[in-house]
Amino acid sequence: MKKSLLFFLFLGAINSFAGVASDEKLYYNGTVLTLDKNGTIEESIYIKDGKIVEVGKSSDLLKKFDNKSVHKIDLQGKTITPGFIDIHSHFMNALRISDWANVSAPPVGTVKSVDNILEVLKEQKAKQNIKDGEWIIGYGYDNNYLDKKLTKFDLDKEFPNNPILILHVSNHGAVLNSLALDYFKINKDTPTPKGGVISRVSGTNEPEGLLMETAFIEVFAKLPQPSNKELLEKFNIAQQTYAKDGYTTVQEGATHVSELKLLKEASNTDKLYLDIVSLPLITEVPTLISEYLVNPNDKELNIENINEKYGKYNKNLKIGGIKLIVDGSPQGKTASFKEELKTPGPNGEQHWKGEALLNQEALNKVYKKLVDNKIKVWTHANGDNGIDMVIEAVKAAGGKKGDGRRDIVIHSQIMHPYQLDKYVDLGLSPSFFTNHVYFWGDVHIENLGEELASGISPMNSANKKGLVTTNHTDFSITPLNPFMTMWTATNRITKSGKLLGENERVSNLDALKALTINAAWQLGEEDSKGTLESGKVADLVILSENPLDTPKEKLLDLKVVETIKNGKTVYKTK
Repeated sequence: MKKSLLFFLFLGAINSFAGVASDEKLYYNGTVLTLDKNGTIEESIYIKDGKIVEVGKSSDLLKKFDNKSVHKIDLQGKTITPGFIDIHSHFMNALRISDWANVSAPPVGTVKSVDNILEVLKEQKAKQNIKDGEWIIGYGYDNNYLDKKLTKFDLDKEFPNNPILILHVSNHGAVLNSLALDYFKINKDTPTPKGGVISRVSGTNEPEGLLMETAFIEVFAKLPQPSNKELLEKFNIAQQTYAKDGYTTVQEGATHVSELKLLKEASNTDKLYLDIVSLPLITEVPTLISEYLVNPNDKELNIENINEKYGKYNKNLKIGGIKLIVDGSPQGKTASFKEELKTPGPNGEQHWKGEALLNQEALNKVYKKLVDNKIKVWTHANGDNGIDMVIEAVKAAGGKKGDGRRDIVIHSQIMHPYQLDKYVDLGLSPSFFTNHVYFWGDVHIENLGEELASGISPMNSANKKGLVTTNHTDFSITPLNPFMTMWTATNRITKSGKLLGENERVSNLDALKALTINAAWQLGEEDSKGTLESGKVADLVILSENPLDTPKEKLLDLKVVETIKNGKTVYKTK
């Protein structure tokens, strides 16, 4: 928990992957958690040509596959599980983050004050030799854990000659200095868009620096980027960022057209060795279609066939559906709530309930269009009102249990029991974000009250109702560490040490399923991934200990020893 994210990035760069020569491997003398429907636990697993052939007892498989062509690996008591499936994060951030300044609060970073932020930015400018006039980007800014609010004035004073953008920890906003605001032509005459926040200097209309939600989305999309050549060179480091934590399938959870084009180029030039699932933003679909950027030679691409044509992997890349965003983040106070928060809004607003990014009529229309064209929908919704809006849109589109769509509601945080019942009726599946309990549980208690905050990411209640649930990190919002998601799901302890939502704690097994077979189900890939069974792809992770036998308080002590994708080692500790 105390290691910085940048440390893991550098570690990933050092431990670059190397495929293993033999196509036949027998891992023995360990614990193999198959996670099949019977909960089978074995000692050995035999794989060939990237597929699982057989699992069983070490003595049986050693005797059966006793020939020189089989590479035998003694696990020495270690545990093998299915490769972890990242069901929601932002892979493209892994390409850029090594060039950004980490201004996160502990344990991700070291920042506790505005002065700390300025110090980190100065170090970044010197370390990367950033010249006057060049951009300085930071990530992880969290006003909830600072001594005061960060404004453009703080940044202007120390950096008068560099445009600066400091990403909010939610990824739904940023603080900009004056040069950056000028670059994007944001001034006192700029209206605040519906569903957005432009923080203003008290008593004036002058921007103070903070932009959130719809006021921020266009800014981030137009932020100057490294060249495609520079980004393509970082694909190995980015994939190692995931592989070192045991992930064999990765999600790019809000993809712009330019990013999809880059992913396609990486795929076509064989730079991908992990599976990447891209979710283009709904706002990008018209451009995606009109400019044919997925495949410039494909003149038949339209919304009616986009999912059919690109819903399967091509050289480790596929489009997994379309991403909708209904509201913002609870820690940023921009989620859409049914009741007023107990604290003022992000710009000091009184009687603040957050605000949806679009109205119900617009959401219904776009959701029905996607459903009618058989496109899988992944909808970001955090607040209870935002979740109600998704429920209404699915009802209006005719969604129902057993329709085979498996539409996902990403985050599903501030929920009520009746909403889980609606998920069951409508065939919706939640991907929870239990890391919020640790990182912002105390903040949620302050903003929402303890009763409502205790129900954040209600995984246990959802499991009891028969819903298929997953858990994610939303990287780079929280670290990719899969054992942290297991720890937060099973313990539900806040930063201050408070137990929040005791009844929503889940078992170690359920926490592991949320990263494996359940995630495979949400992707529609349960026939090939998520369990260790004959015929499935050999996506495996070797762990230092058995997570099912580890006391839930000690889950953070687990380590990834080796990550294996399609039968080949893509990460191994030294």
